[in-house]
Amino acid sequence: MRIKSISILIVITILISTPLGCGYKLMGRGGEFPDEITSLAIGPLENKTKEANLSAIFVSALRREFIYRHEVKIVSEQKAEATLQGTITSITVRSLAYDEEARVSEYRATVTLDLLLVHRENNEIIWQGNDITGSEEYFASSDVMVEEGRKNAAIRVIADDLAETIYIKIKERF
Repeated sequence: MRIKSISILIVITILISTPLGCGYKLMGRGGEFPDEITSLAIGPLENKTKEANLSAIFVSALRREFIYRHEVKIVSEQKAEATLQGTITSITVRSLAYDEEARVSEYRATVTLDLLLVHRENNEIIWQGNDITGSEEYFASSDVMVEEGRKNAAIRVIADDLAETIYIKIKERF
């Protein structure tokens, strides 16, 4: 009986002390939004690539992410305390795998962004993220339209993933 009580006490002690002592914390939950910003405008991103519609895809993903998080209100630039602005610097599509006839069977799309969070009142840079990169793989197709659709779907996945990463980086001030 005494051994059972001691065992239970040890298990409870370990369960209570482990989360407290290891420095573990949930990503995206810590910290406050920089400079107590409560409203944000997400402007069009400059697209330095030849890929059409990238700015709209990434701005839409960023807006969805910030709206979903409920930390700041997404407003027009005239009403915003800060603006998120930047550039889509590159997109690359590289072959990743080949079939037995040496035809491409899978591609990897990679997109890179440079972003700034700027306080509108004094144009001070609150946060800067350079070379923010995301990648996604997609299968090749002999049908050009299908392959283009798969590439666009991969770009949307990259945009959604990077929007979450950007939100966390801004909030955590990385």
